[in-house]
Amino acid sequence: MFKNLVEQYEHLLFNKAQHFPLFYFIFPTVGLLLIHFLRVFVFNNKKNKGISEVLEAVHHGKKLPAYKVPSHFFNGFLTVVFGGSTGIEVSTVVATSALGDMASRKDPIFKKYRKEFIGAAIACGVTLLFNSPLAGLFFSYETIGKQRGKVFWITHLISVGFASLILLLMNVSPIFGVGARELPNNYEAVPFFVLLSFVAGCFGVYITKTVVWIKRQSFFESQRYIQLLAGGLLLGGLLYVIPPLYGDGYHAIHALTEQVSITTGIWILLAAVLLKPLATGFTLKLGGDGGIFAPSIFGGAFIGALVGLLVQQFTGIDVYLINFIILGVALTVAATLHAPFTALFLTFGMFDTYALWLPLVVLVLLSYFLSKKIYPYTVYTLAMKK
Repeated sequence: MFKNLVEQYEHLLFNKAQHFPLFYFIFPTVGLLLIHFLRVFVFNNKKNKGISEVLEAVHHGKKLPAYKVPSHFFNGFLTVVFGGSTGIEVSTVVATSALGDMASRKDPIFKKYRKEFIGAAIACGVTLLFNSPLAGLFFSYETIGKQRGKVFWITHLISVGFASLILLLMNVSPIFGVGARELPNNYEAVPFFVLLSFVAGCFGVYITKTVVWIKRQSFFESQRYIQLLAGGLLLGGLLYVIPPLYGDGYHAIHALTEQVSITTGIWILLAAVLLKPLATGFTLKLGGDGGIFAPSIFGGAFIGALVGLLVQQFTGIDVYLINFIILGVALTVAATLHAPFTALFLTFGMFDTYALWLPLVVLVLLSYFLSKKIYPYTVYTLAMKK
């Protein structure tokens, strides 16, 4: 419900902004003000801290209160629908983890397996978002906490199994389904796939450091309404210059997968890649709900398209750009989240194809190890460290 509701109204308001560009400035400001009013007058002025809240709950036993469910539902909806340059993935993860925590308190014996309850609920949510049970399973394992006990497998398999049943009964389509299309192999492109893995690894670090740096900056901290108005206009300016930055940006990835040609514009792709982390950082700094999950997917798709277009233009090799887009998503998510198997199965689920499984398996590990070597933290583990 959350996923479909956000998608429907994001498209509605984005179309309005395309026809009346002044809305690029109005929508983010309105959305951020609404989130602020909800936080102050409904949720007792308590901030949402994203996945770091879940990690604190898992590793330090902190409670995830019930209000996290409606808080992330409404704030995540308002953030993305009104153009905040992030996604609903983190909102979903925190809300479902709160449900898992609440369930673990229903019986004394359940408290012993609180971590498993939280992880299983998250696995269900991620499965539904990306049409991939294995993505849900590995996200819980790699990001929330590595567990190997029988209870982990029982709870998680039941959870992702139920989520898979919902996907089947509701006839949910993949986000960027290209499974019906032929994705021809081009062995001349393999060296450039390797190059893309290095670029994606470095880009993953760029996303992390940029978002963290912006969130640490002092920006009218003592004058909240001036901060929201100035920040909303600043974010609106980025959306006006590069409209694909609006919301989660999945609409722009759809356009890339449908048709990518040299007329798409290398400079537009480059600007979108460089500015997306800035737009995400501003969104989160100003109180928007979300994280770097969707920005990593967006940035990966655009950086893949950019590398593919540059290869076409400067080498003359007729590479297939859709392959670069798919690889770019997986490699960037692996580099940003430090979760290679989550990235692998998330990409399979989103694009509904296993055609590139061999280069994906090898290169996501390369991108992951490179990014971790350059900078050993993610946005979430860095928040825990502090």
